[in-house]
Amino acid sequence: MVPPARILQEMALEAGFDLVGIGAIQDPQQSEHFLHWLDAGHQADMAYLARNRERIAAPDRWRPKLRSGLSVAIDYNRPEHRLGGAKIARYALGRDYHRAMGKRLERLKKRLVGDGIAPERLHFGVDAVPFLERALAVRSGIGFFAKSNMVISPRRGPWLLLGELLVAAEFEAEAPSPGSCGTCTACLDACPTQAFVGPFELDARRCLSYTSIESRGPIPYELREAQSQWLFGCDICVEVCPFARREKESPEDPDLRLHPVLETYDLLGVLELEQEDWNRDWVGSAIRRATRNGLRRNAALALARSQESRASLALSRALQDPDPGVRSSVAWALARRGEERAAVATALDKENDPELRADLTRSLESY
Repeated sequence: MVPPARILQEMALEAGFDLVGIGAIQDPQQSEHFLHWLDAGHQADMAYLARNRERIAAPDRWRPKLRSGLSVAIDYNRPEHRLGGAKIARYALGRDYHRAMGKRLERLKKRLVGDGIAPERLHFGVDAVPFLERALAVRSGIGFFAKSNMVISPRRGPWLLLGELLVAAEFEAEAPSPGSCGTCTACLDACPTQAFVGPFELDARRCLSYTSIESRGPIPYELREAQSQWLFGCDICVEVCPFARREKESPEDPDLRLHPVLETYDLLGVLELEQEDWNRDWVGSAIRRATRNGLRRNAALALARSQESRASLALSRALQDPDPGVRSSVAWALARRGEERAAVATALDKENDPELRADLTRSLESY
């Protein structure tokens, strides 16, 4: 038998979560919003979202017995950390939060199974199941939707990592979280690439988090100047939020402490990162999501701003890199630095890819 909601929430807090709430897994309004977002093409190249659109919009299609969701959150507000001047999204500074939260949810599930609940009546996930987990967090009373689509807790602010335990039982709905953005548009106004089509509407094709993490190949030319400030992800729409500025930094979560690789590498080390080092040094980091070449591509853009004396030589060597995304970023960085133009011109002469030839030509002509 599934325990009462209050007991279930207490068990979740004991498992190490900062905020918990319970709500129905179905939300027709948010499902409709999600489908309209897909139809507008705002998911960019995240084809898995389109492939699973019906399952995401209607969870009962893949788990028909599930009725309620326990939404859980960890507050990850912490100091920023830079690598050679380039910023990294704060959620990715520690070990991969998917694993940290997943282990806690797994322990919670095992405890419930030990109390006699059939395992098939429980299903947990952390940003890895076809489910609108932010919508559940709002329905569960954890927070309210920001115009940036983040979830803001009036108590904790917007620095929240979310997960859920879906349950084959019905509970009384939680009271909605108080608060709203009101007339504030700080997050929309601060976005350097104008990725927000409007309130609650993000076009991933212009989002620095998407381009630096999920996209493969060259970064769109018009986004490179803004992207060069970020090695991985982007926190701008959270940093400018009044709820973020008034919250104190949270005590360090032992499972999310700074990954040691971020204290040993610099941007040059990332640009020159070999597969063996990637496999050894970056294990357990959320930054692996970008892939090795994606991270090297991002590092090349960031080196355009670097005062490191060895940067130009390292970039010049990378002009012949096998990866087209890296080559395009390297050429742009050298052109922006105003150095090694002859090397970029030589690389252009040797380039066989028509799109990259146009890309390199644009870099040379722009600076």
